[in-house]
Amino acid sequence: MPPKTTLTKEIIADAAFELVREHGFEALTARSIAQKLGCSTQPIYSAYGNMSDIKNDVYGRAVAFALASMESYKDESYTSALNLAIGSLHFAKNEKQLFQTVYLSGYKTYDLAKDSFIGEEMFETHLRSRGRLSVVEDEKRKKIMFALSIYVIGLGTMINTGTLNLDIKEATRMIQDLYEAMLMKEGIIRS
Repeated sequence: MPPKTTLTKEIIADAAFELVREHGFEALTARSIAQKLGCSTQPIYSAYGNMSDIKNDVYGRAVAFALASMESYKDESYTSALNLAIGSLHFAKNEKQLFQTVYLSGYKTYDLAKDSFIGEEMFETHLRSRGRLSVVEDEKRKKIMFALSIYVIGLGTMINTGTLNLDIKEATRMIQDLYEAMLMKEGIIRS
């Protein structure tokens, strides 16, 4: 008889993440993970203890995957902040279930007074690197970043769900227009 394979947290989390990537966050149960791994639910609960811990791990992995996807889009003709926004749109289009897990599942709520929003620090860093925003005070820059994030998530949701037949190039132009309008409101005009 072959030796039993020990199911580690890593193996279980990998299977759970792939399950969510294929079928969505609502499909994540101990039974569905066990089925994917070809085992009973007992080893899953032995490694994790409860579904809440598994869901937290999978959600964290989905957020990390989303951020890596956003950062992977590069086009030299765009600013780094716009590349992040476009990367977010590609993530919404190409990773439907993970996008929905991160932004539409309601699994985690954010209190902006206490929590960093998904990708906030990354967007802040890229927005600060842009010369025109260096003259904007931190609080205003943070408001610009948050408004852009919400706008991009909205466009991403439309692309993800097919609610609006929107080309990513058109969505990019829309993001650029909003960005310029927000800077103009702050008295910063393109040179």
